[in-house]
Order: sequence, then C-alpha cells, then structure tokens
Amino acid sequence: MSESAPAGSPGRIELARVEDVPTEHGLRVKAGETWVALFKVEDEVFAINAICPHAGAFLDMGYMDGHTVMCPLHGWDFDVRTGESPSFGISTSCFDIEIDDGTVYLKA
Repeated sequence: MSESAPAGSPGRIELARVEDVPTEHGLRVKAGETWVALFKVEDEVFAINAICPHAGAFLDMGYMDGHTVMCPLHGWDFDVRTGESPSFGISTSCFDIEIDDGTVYLKA
C-alpha cells in the first residue's frame, strides 16, 4: 500500500473507499474483468485475487485470522499480504494498490 498520485491519474482504477472495507472479512470489487478482494488488517488495506485457485470460491467471504483469510468452501488459507498459502504451498495473485484521500486504487 502506498500513498501517491492525485485522483484521476492515469494508470490506476478506483476500487473502494477505505472506510467501506470491513475488518471481519473482505470486500469484493470488480476491476475490468478481474474480481479483487480487499482486506483491512490493522488499518492497512491489501488486495488479492478474489477467486480461490483451489475451487473458485470467493475469498472475500472467508474467515480472517490476522493476515490470513481462509476460503469459505474448503478452508484453504492465504496471506493477504503475499497471496501465499502458509499451509498448502499454493498462491493467488496480489495486486498493487495505493490509498489517496481515503480511496483505494488499483495500480494498472
């Protein structure tokens, strides 16, 4: 997460307001054709692919434990900071985001 360019800058897509990202689970948003799951942990926002690579469930509906989200379908876990699974040796995509004036942007 970083703070940078002014709103409307080329190369970024508005995703959500920071205040709209819950702490008990994620927030699913669409950026073009990609579903992104936003997670807020200790006042930081992280973005990973919203679709679990194991069976296609939406990770934003998963259970949070610190920086780890557990898939609601089969319990596969992913670190929202890295996309890596600490238990299963697989990963999902992470996205670069920036926060500007309380808005989360995807760096395109």
